[in-house]
Amino acid sequence: MKKKLNVFTVSGLMTGPILGSGIIFLPPLAYDKLGQYAIFAWLIMMSLNCLFAYVFAKMTITASDNRGISAVVGDTFGTRFGALAANYLTAAVFFGPVAVALTASEFILPAGNELNTWKAAGAVLLICAVIVISGVSIMGKFMLVLSSITAGLLLAGSGATLFQLPALTVPGSLPAPGDFGQTLLLIFWAIVGWEILGNYVEDVENPKLTIMRAMLISLTAVVLVYLLTAFAFQNSPSHSMPDLLIPVTGRFSKVVFSGLAAGLCICTISTFTGGVVRQTTVRFKNAGLPEIFHHKWMIALMLLIVDYIVLFLHAAGILSFQNIIGIANAMFIGNAVLDLACGFKLLNHILIRIGIGILLFLLLLIFLFSSGYALVLFLVITCASLILPVPIRKPVF
Repeated sequence: MKKKLNVFTVSGLMTGPILGSGIIFLPPLAYDKLGQYAIFAWLIMMSLNCLFAYVFAKMTITASDNRGISAVVGDTFGTRFGALAANYLTAAVFFGPVAVALTASEFILPAGNELNTWKAAGAVLLICAVIVISGVSIMGKFMLVLSSITAGLLLAGSGATLFQLPALTVPGSLPAPGDFGQTLLLIFWAIVGWEILGNYVEDVENPKLTIMRAMLISLTAVVLVYLLTAFAFQNSPSHSMPDLLIPVTGRFSKVVFSGLAAGLCICTISTFTGGVVRQTTVRFKNAGLPEIFHHKWMIALMLLIVDYIVLFLHAAGILSFQNIIGIANAMFIGNAVLDLACGFKLLNHILIRIGIGILLFLLLLIFLFSSGYALVLFLVITCASLILPVPIRKPVF
């Protein structure tokens, strides 16, 4: 199979989704919680981001196929735990894309048109499915262009905003421990996303070299954008994200920001859906399912149907937006915990293991706030994955 992803397209594939909707909402939320002390939380979280990226990049280059990190988990802890990690990620993509699509619809639709939100979200999900089916090369190039434009505008706008201010506010003391801890939990999602990289490993040229270089490029961009944007936001008189773009886009700042926000949401959905499509294709082949289930377009269609069912349940008032977010978060946490536990065992360095321990502790704290819906589904998937047999077709030689 021809490898279609190089250093730049891999970095584009990761930068957009990791920035995602987080760069839109998290700086304001952190500022509302901590005020001028928010920059301290961002410095710590971006330090953990470096560790998170390194751990998953190192694990990705050991993955045997597009099952990604779940294959490494299976090799380390046993087949059932590998299947469990994959099932967590798949379940997360049943719900997460719907929440992100609903978020994107808020930027696409004009104010006061909330009744058509679910229709716009459905259109976003369809667009993302088409992007996934179009091929990984097109995906990578699309993400590279959009993430480069987004990072460039945010860095230029935030830098210009800080430069124009008469003085900068730099905290001279430490924040209250309780609020600081809550803020760290709140902005933890700014570093989630690196684990999906493994589900594209079969499409990457020279994975050992390409993935590590792409990780460094993406990590540098993500850290710079988050730190500079967050610091500019807390120093800006208006404390408005769109206003950070005024120095470079002028009176069109709100329109441009809305376009970037919707684009980042599309990047996030497409990358995670594409990763699960590739992972599931390999799993179905290994399970010996009929040929029709070996095609990526079929898996993408199946995921789209499930997403539409969840969207319908939301439109009917059965599942709230918070329920959807809670379920997706619980599944992502389950997958990340297994992945990090695997990294703890494989990466034999004391500082890395301490960092992984901190990440695991933060994930478990966030999990404690899971909703009843999320906990029930989490237990069902866990029990089913660990008890039911894992279908694997043995190769014939």
